[in-house]
Amino acid sequence: MRLILYAILAFVIYYLFKGLSGKGTQMPRRRSEQPPEAGKELKMDPVCGTYIPEDTPYRLRHKGTTHYFCSEECLKTYKKQIAEGKTE
Repeated sequence: MRLILYAILAFVIYYLFKGLSGKGTQMPRRRSEQPPEAGKELKMDPVCGTYIPEDTPYRLRHKGTTHYFCSEECLKTYKKQIAEGKTE
């Protein structure tokens, strides 16, 4: 019976210290969850849905519309979709 009480007590103390230290309680933020920079309009990446500032170096003008991308990989994916006729 004492062993069970010690185990419960150790469990409670562990989580109490873990909560007070703040370590391991927050997940790292994804790129799209970062707060926007002041004065910059955000655009949505049509491939992955991430919101990025419109001054991104990854952009493509297609059928009169400028599309913005979070990475070179998303830009290449979109170009591939255009070639396959999967975009409007």
